[in-house]
Formats: sequence, C-alpha cells, structure tokens
Amino acid sequence: MTRAFLFSLLLLVVFSSFQCEKELYESKPMRLKLLASTCAHHVVQIQDSAFYDWGINWTNSQGTSYEHVFTVQNHCEFVRAGIRAGEEFTARVVRNAQGDGCVTCLAYLETPPLAHSLRVER
Repeated sequence: MTRAFLFSLLLLVVFSSFQCEKELYESKPMRLKLLASTCAHHVVQIQDSAFYDWGINWTNSQGTSYEHVFTVQNHCEFVRAGIRAGEEFTARVVRNAQGDGCVTCLAYLETPPLAHSLRVER
C-alpha cells in the first residue's frame, strides 16, 4: 500500500507542475487610439490620462513628436481585431498574449521603442 501511495503522490506532483499558464492582465481597460498601422507595425496612443505611464513621449526620425505612445507587441492578434488607423478602442495590457504566428508583409513603419501586448475589448 505504501508503494501505491508514493506512486500516486509522485504522479500528482508531476502532473501538477504542467499547469497551463494563465493570461494575466497587467492593466485595467484603457482608452487607446491607433495612430498608424502597416503590416506588423502599429503605433498606439493612450487617451486616458490615468494610464499615461504605460506610454512614452517619442520623436520619430522625421522629427514628429508623439506623447504617451507605444507599439503593439502581439501584432497578429491585434490585426485580427480589425482596428483601423485613427480609430479609438479599449484594451488591456496583458502579460502572456497568444503566440503570434501569422504571415505579414515586409513593409516597415517606424515605431516607438516601448512595446506592450494588448487584449482588445473594443
């Protein structure tokens, strides 16, 4: 009986270590605006002053300055939300977004050096 108990305990420990990692929200829902978007590059501006710390002030190579912006890290998931440049939307910053495995074009858009993964809530 002791062997069966030890074996059961060992199985319990092994299988409990393979738990799925849950997606964790790092922020509450915030109002955002998509300023520019090309293929896998997206510049997002924070519209809600309570969340300005999630963005940076950034100037691109042409000298255009933006306040409270970041780029989207999980671009494939973001594109599926169907948001167009100029649109406002609601989203949360997430720690563990779904892996991106989509095909994108090679077009380039200069983006800020700060990136976050987003879960769009509309």
